Formats: sequence, structure tokens, C-alpha cells
Amino acid sequence: MNKVLDKIYRIGLVPVVKLDSADDAVPLAGALCSGGLPVAEITFRTDAAEQSIKNIKAAYPDMLLGAGTVLTVEQVDRAVNAGAQFIVTPGFNKKIVQHCIDIGVPVTPGCPTSSDIESAIEMGLDTLKFFPAENLGGVKMIKALA
Repeated sequence: MNKVLDKIYRIGLVPVVKLDSADDAVPLAGALCSGGLPVAEITFRTDAAEQSIKNIKAAYPDMLLGAGTVLTVEQVDRAVNAGAQFIVTPGFNKKIVQHCIDIGVPVTPGCPTSSDIESAIEMGLDTLKFFPAENLGGVKMIKALA
């Protein structure tokens, strides 16, 4: 398993955070770290995401940071340049997955179908995100796919 994904596994939980202001990033990171959760996935659903990752990385360099809701290769590059150590996508986008593989950044794509799962496995991935889980049958669907 990748070192970053192994750290996530050992922590056991990744808070998914949407920040509307980068000014909120460092206080949030401080609270997470103080609470024993030195990890966060900052979603790229707002314009504050990139700067939030930069701010957290500067204040908490040992915190494990990822970027979520990543929809383009350009967002991957912006996130990684800001300090993101892993990427999460809502769906299986082969271009994004291949780019992350090429630059050596762990990626966890959303894979809601068996075809997406097979495509991800074919590309060498072993950690995937079942999303949107509840809408697709939740635990019953995961058991069926297993």
C-alpha cells in the first residue's frame, strides 16, 4: 500500500472539508490536529481550496492533506503545488488518474460501478471511493460488488 494511503488507513478517518474562506483553514487544521485527526481532504468546490491547502501546509507541515472533488488535471497540479499529498475525485476520470500516477501522487477515484472498478484495477489502483454510496444501495451494493 502507498505510504500516504497507509497513513490514512492507520488514522481511520478523513474529514472532508469545504472552506469558503482560506482564513478559516489554519484554525480548522489546528482543531483537527488537537483532536487527534492530523488529516483533511480540502474540497475544490470553492475558490478558497488552493490557498487553504497552502495555509495549512505552512502552519502544520506534518498534517496529511489531500484535495477532493478534483475534476481536472489542472486542479491536480494546483492542489499538489499547494501541498496536497493525495487526490480524491468524485468519479473515475482516466486522464486525472493517469496524471496522478505519472506524477506519483496517490489518487482515490469515485468508482460507483463495476466497470469503473475494473478500469481502476486495470490502471493499478487498489484503493477506491464508492460514491455516492447511499444513493447506489450503500452496504448492500458494496457487498454485491465484493
